[in-house]
Amino acid sequence: MTYSIIGLLAAIILIITNRDVFWTPKGISLSKTQRLYRLFLLSVLVFYITDGLWGVLDNLRPIDALYVETILYFIARAVSLLFWTMYVTAYLETHNAFGTILRLSGRILFAYEIVALTINIFYPVVFWFDENGSYQTGSLRYVTLYLQILIFFMTSVYTLYITAKSEGKVRRRNLTIGLFGIAMLALIILQIEFPLWPCYTIGYMFGTSLLHSFVVEDEKSEYRKELERTLQREKAQKQELAESRTGSVRHVRMYRRADSGRR
Repeated sequence: MTYSIIGLLAAIILIITNRDVFWTPKGISLSKTQRLYRLFLLSVLVFYITDGLWGVLDNLRPIDALYVETILYFIARAVSLLFWTMYVTAYLETHNAFGTILRLSGRILFAYEIVALTINIFYPVVFWFDENGSYQTGSLRYVTLYLQILIFFMTSVYTLYITAKSEGKVRRRNLTIGLFGIAMLALIILQIEFPLWPCYTIGYMFGTSLLHSFVVEDEKSEYRKELERTLQREKAQKQELAESRTGSVRHVRMYRRADSGRR
């Protein structure tokens, strides 16, 4: 049950730390990047749920239910990576050839996963369960993981390249995204060696915590400071306008008094 507990804790932590991302107040419109980030987090949450449920079913060993749940697990993992590539390219405003390749790689991986899992129904090339109900891995599972490693590697290398050319808080936020990819890359390698360990979940839990602390919170802090500066400018403008009106009224009164004295 330890496997399931990790997935459950990861889901709870994700919901608590990103509650303002999941539930946006009415009247606030999200940018394209913010919408993609929310979709990414939702896909990660679904992945956590499928991963945790897999641990429960693996203990109970209802083979049919476990087989279906494993398929959902693979699909959820592919969807989360798809949204990750879309979010990164949108966040970095990557409109060049690399951005196109990265977005396309996420779609290709998702399509590959669907095809491989469909073939697996008839011929076990991704995974299967033996007569004892034990999980067994096929060759295409490793192909999937190697492709994911490649995508996260591409993301990290390009993001770190952008980081080297940026400064200040932007540099720190870009570096965080690059470190997310590196963390996932390392944990996927462990997942290859230890298929029954929740390495992917641990990687996402670590990575999304980094994003929340150094990207989301940093942007929120910057937005609040900009809002405060805007409010201060408006307050100063109102004060200047009020002083200008007061001065005008005094000038008119003095003019009227002077005019009545002459009469």
